[in-house]
Amino acid sequence: MDAQQVSAARMLSLGLVPTEGTSPAEVVRSLGCMQAQALGGALVSIALRSGHGSLDEVRAAFDRGQIVRTWTQRGTIHFAPAEDVGWILGLTAERIMRSDARRRDHFGVDEAMLESAAEIADTSITERGPLTRDELLEALQPITAGGREGEEYGRQRYLLTTLSMRGIIVQGPFVEGKDEQRFALSSTWISAPVRLDHDEALCEWLRRYVLSHGPVTLDDAARWTGLPKGQCRAAIETGVDQGDIVRTTIREREYFHAPDLDDRLAEHGEAARGLFLLPGFDELILGYKDRSFTLDPMHEKAVVPGGNGMFKNTLIQDATVRATWKRSPRKSGPPILVEPLDGEVVDVGLAEETARRHPAFVRV
Repeated sequence: MDAQQVSAARMLSLGLVPTEGTSPAEVVRSLGCMQAQALGGALVSIALRSGHGSLDEVRAAFDRGQIVRTWTQRGTIHFAPAEDVGWILGLTAERIMRSDARRRDHFGVDEAMLESAAEIADTSITERGPLTRDELLEALQPITAGGREGEEYGRQRYLLTTLSMRGIIVQGPFVEGKDEQRFALSSTWISAPVRLDHDEALCEWLRRYVLSHGPVTLDDAARWTGLPKGQCRAAIETGVDQGDIVRTTIREREYFHAPDLDDRLAEHGEAARGLFLLPGFDELILGYKDRSFTLDPMHEKAVVPGGNGMFKNTLIQDATVRATWKRSPRKSGPPILVEPLDGEVVDVGLAEETARRHPAFVRV
């Protein structure tokens, strides 16, 4: 595999050239976790990898308790397989909570407040069922109210994220007709949690990352997981020793990927070079420390205008970001508005045709 093939290979690993019949739960499990900051777009990312799956089918997987949304890594919210979220948090949560300690202290979120919040959440959700964010915050209001300007919001934020990272609550079922999830108790919502010790969990998570994102570097893996490079290196090397992962050299750097990726690239590489409409926070863009194989650094600001806070929807053709896109606000005419990046030429007609069968535009 040479450098010109890396982006197409990653698209295959990421399931963007999907196998018919892949379920939403299987998509999330194979990827280990999925970026979920922009909820609507993240649901589309799952649907794109589920063959002809619809957004309604994706939401149903959450309502069945197969997928949850929570703060799994780097302090960022992700989708995760419900049965695996416990051991994933076992790898990451303590590290994130240590890094957040000063901010929690600043807002007065101490252990006593967290214990009270856990009791309130347990009682409220047990009595009423899964709650929206507003409903849960209303229940927590007696311990979050007051203080200087901004303190109540800070307490609310850190109570919800810390209770989530401690595995007490997860975002599960959807509010009917809305892109909004309810908070559920992990102990009752997740019916069959998988238990893995630290080393087993580390090796399994890194195996999933490499197989679903490869080719990747050690730097990519450490950035994605938020874990130390030493831990990532040890887990990946275990996968290599067991034959689950192979290493290769591209541009004089060491990369890792699935053993059959070269064969899949030979068979499906042409399909991976078609036109794709991806949501802004898709793993193809955010799943790597170095995204330059897919996104030319000279175009980075056009796609990520805030530096790293907000990512625009991307049009991918020939395994390269060629344009950004958004839905047309008009009820008639083309469904999509395409803005080519500097120096890029896009087949707008093909983009419009793709949009008409795209899960972001079609509801079943």
